[in-house]
Amino acid sequence: MKSFDPDDEAPDLDVGDERGVQLHDDEVTIDVEAAMTLLERVTSDLPGGGEHREGQRVMIQAVASALSERRTLVIQAGTGVGKSLAYLIPAALSGERVVIATATKNLQDQLAANDAPQLRHHLASLKVAVLKGRQNYLCRNRAHQVSGGAQLSLDDGSDAPKTVTDQTKRLLRWMDETDTGDRDELSFEVDPRAWRALSVTPQECLTRAKCPQGAHCFTELARDRASESQIVIVNAHLYASHLASGSMLLPAHEYVVFDEAHEIRDIFATLLGTSLNATRLYGVLSLSRTLLGASKRELHDDLDAAIKRLANVLEEQFATGVLRGLDEAAALALARVSELMTTLVERVREFPTSSADEEARKARVLGPAVHVLNDLERLHRVRDEELLFLAKRSHDVDLELSLVDVGPRLADDLWSHVSAVLTSATIPDALPRQLGLGEQLVERVESPFDYQHHALLYVPAHLPARNDERAEPAIIDELIDLITAAGGRTLALFTNRTVMARVAEAVAPRLDTPVLVQGGLSRKRLIDEFRRDDEASLFAVTSFWQGVDVPGHSLSLVTIDRLPFTVPNDPLAEARRERAANPFYDVDLPRATMLLAQGVGRLIRSATDRGVVAVLDTRLATANYRATMFRALPPMKRTRDKAVVVGFLTELRDEQTSTSS
Repeated sequence: MKSFDPDDEAPDLDVGDERGVQLHDDEVTIDVEAAMTLLERVTSDLPGGGEHREGQRVMIQAVASALSERRTLVIQAGTGVGKSLAYLIPAALSGERVVIATATKNLQDQLAANDAPQLRHHLASLKVAVLKGRQNYLCRNRAHQVSGGAQLSLDDGSDAPKTVTDQTKRLLRWMDETDTGDRDELSFEVDPRAWRALSVTPQECLTRAKCPQGAHCFTELARDRASESQIVIVNAHLYASHLASGSMLLPAHEYVVFDEAHEIRDIFATLLGTSLNATRLYGVLSLSRTLLGASKRELHDDLDAAIKRLANVLEEQFATGVLRGLDEAAALALARVSELMTTLVERVREFPTSSADEEARKARVLGPAVHVLNDLERLHRVRDEELLFLAKRSHDVDLELSLVDVGPRLADDLWSHVSAVLTSATIPDALPRQLGLGEQLVERVESPFDYQHHALLYVPAHLPARNDERAEPAIIDELIDLITAAGGRTLALFTNRTVMARVAEAVAPRLDTPVLVQGGLSRKRLIDEFRRDDEASLFAVTSFWQGVDVPGHSLSLVTIDRLPFTVPNDPLAEARRERAANPFYDVDLPRATMLLAQGVGRLIRSATDRGVVAVLDTRLATANYRATMFRALPPMKRTRDKAVVVGFLTELRDEQTSTSS
């Protein structure tokens, strides 16, 4: 453990004769009284002077104790507890570097823009940094090459269209204005192809020591800031990549907080595996053609044909519905691609360079080629704890390699090296075991909100079963009645994008209030529009089930069209079912219950919010597992009576209309 100099980065908090932090050999003691004093000061700055939240104080004590004792804490904190400050304050007073990893970018942005600055207002010496993956930062060296006349081409080798070229020029001008090079700080929308032209993957990077622009590299400067900071805010995807890299991406640390911890099992399962598709293979081929030129035309043509063959046989296998493993034709096609990619890597390594620019061009090919070759080798030697399966993300069929059980890997490579706090508004009892934490108990801090008087859960039993062809028309009629009663102000959540689009198209013309539909605008723009218009309804799918915070009059009704069970033929879920003693109760029900709780949690976001959650799937009214789901939801009053719901929503609408007029 690093030493702590009381004159360097000391908490600026006067708590009498005691300090906020005391170190004793290998132990850090966090002064809980100092933490409570800091909490009062921070919350007093909030609108209305803040409010006393007993659950928040309980969580601060639990986090402080866990960090002090170097143990892992798993804690569910209901909506409204204020969990962000409840872990940030003990982390700040620990005197140790603490990495905060969030599952969503929304929460990462909230911590960086709101919570951390509130804390730093009272702890001026506290250093906080946000660190993102390399492709989130503009690459100065790549920009230098493009501005110097290098051909601007896309990953598939085609010339960039004028719109992309124009945006690239705008990004080059922005580079001279920005201090961070962070894509999220752009004030204008940018085509992903334009950003890709001026950014690099980790495999394409020359490294700081070899890059002509290394001293001014935006990514490396962000890493410098992180290495000098006590609190480092990242997303869980970067943390998983850090673990996969052998702990090479983040500054050394012994403490980590995972917020939205219910998501990290799947994030680690994916990021500790790999993914490969034809687009990625063609990208390497295109780069190699640019570097090696006509001298290796035969090799390039052979690889082109092999990639086409692999893409075709993967499409054929996917069409049969056999998603796990590779059939004989696919295995042979993959082996041919591997053979040719091995030769290509050898030829790129042999390519002579005589200048820094040529070395940069070579690195831009060699890095991705070696990475692809390594992934091809992994796909040929699937381990017992891994699953190879096919998935269609866009137009390609992807080869996916994921960990079925992340527990053993995390137990060996993560939990044995750090003390961790895992928190979320929804944590299934089984999560600690699934993450390799054994029979760790989940501590729970209840929400302070008055759900009994402020919220109603509508569970209709009169609708057709969700697999009945009459179900969708019935749901359309139900939505129109409910949204009309609410005066808009609705977040309509769906499990399927196609169904969402169909229902939205049918509902919108029959409403007098505006309807926003996920798919056109960015997530941020959609949420901003929804917040701005008190009468709007927003139709959305998976990514909006969590991380959406719309308190106040903009939201009175949340509807859920179907219980969010994983589709039966999902390969990873199938593999987990095969390993479970009771597949439905061990795999399917816990995940669906967790996602349902997240969706329901979108409604009440502040102490004054009121509204209705309508789950338009009769299984929640009739299935024998409904009690399990109800236990995971906030303690709202429940009803099957539509007239009661319409009356409640109409009353809310009239109150809100009179208040705003």
